[in-house]
Order: sequence, then C-alpha cells, then structure tokens
Amino acid sequence: MRNRKSSNPIKLALVFAVLAIAGLGWAARESSARQQAVPSTEPALKEARQVTVKLTDQVRGLLMKELEKGGFEGAADVCANVAQKITRDFNKKSGHYVRRISLGYRNPNDAPDAYEQKLLEDFDRQNGEKTLVAEHYEVVTEQGRQFLRYLKPIVAGKMCLNCHGQLDEILPRVRTILQRHYPDDKATGYREGDVRGAVSVKIALPNKLGK
Repeated sequence: MRNRKSSNPIKLALVFAVLAIAGLGWAARESSARQQAVPSTEPALKEARQVTVKLTDQVRGLLMKELEKGGFEGAADVCANVAQKITRDFNKKSGHYVRRISLGYRNPNDAPDAYEQKLLEDFDRQNGEKTLVAEHYEVVTEQGRQFLRYLKPIVAGKMCLNCHGQLDEILPRVRTILQRHYPDDKATGYREGDVRGAVSVKIALPNKLGK
C-alpha cells in the first residue's frame, strides 16, 4: 500500500501514529471465548484493563501536544525516550508491571519476556486462524507468589503502517528519524491485520488466593 499525497506528509504520518497508539485498530475480534476469572481475581482483572487504557492515554496525550506544536522531532523523542519514562513512573505509582511489548520491537525495552513471547506467538497463530482473542488473562505462580497476567493484543490498522509497514510505505523522512532513534529497529514490515504486539500487565494477587 502506498501513502496518499498530502500537503504535509510528516504531520499526516504523525497523526496516524498517534491514533495507532490511542488504540484504534488495536481491538482483536471478540469471537473467541474469554477465560473465566474466579471472584478473587476480578479486582485485579478490572485494574489490569484500567491501567492498559490509562497508560496508552497518557502517551497519546503527550504525542498530541507535540503534534499541535508541529514538531515531528519532538514526537519522535516522546516515543524514543519520554514514553519509557512514563512507563517507569506509571509502574512506580501504580505498583504494577505494565508495558507495551512486541516480537518486532522498536525499542529494546519493549522486548517480551519468555512468558510474553509465547503468548505473542500464540496471538500470531490465532490471528492466522481467525480466532484471535480480545484479551488473555490467567493466574500464574512465580517464585512462590501468585500474579494475574493480562495481555491485550495490538492489531495493525492501515494508519499503523505509516511507521510500521513495508519500508516502501514509510515516508523517507520518517524512516530517517526512526533510524536515528532506533538503529536496530525490528518494527517494520507489518501489513494491515497483523498482530503488532500487546499491552502486558502483571498484578500481584493477595497471598491467600481462593482456589
């Protein structure tokens, strides 16, 4: 897919990136059954859903401010540096683990752990089979402590391809800026409908968890 001509292509590309981070095009199909949460995990599940929205909204807000200033450089800095600081501060304030992850990550800080990698691979498989879940959650035990782990798939929409699509679909000036910030970029080559990654949340559960 080729980009349409615009009087301000860089600004248009940034609009697409902002909307993608806002969550448009992220929602997976609802056709698959969700896991059943026992009553004692419901508060954690509700919190996981809420923090997913809060984090993405906060990053989106900063990107929109940079867009209003007319500076793509500033917006790239938000993605490269500020978003990571937001995530660290957000985790510290909330007391939870939450971040964006991808098999094709742009920033090394977004590389998945072993648990997340397996689920991302499952999401890719489900997507190919047209059975992609809207979210995945389960209780896991790590070092003797129970956690709710929650992942929400991110699906690439048309607008995402302006920064994550085939190389010939990304504007040259955008490629230059991305290469400057992410010299080891693995986040290109996607097509519409591909799983781009996921938002991952981990919340510690009370020690006495009902079975």
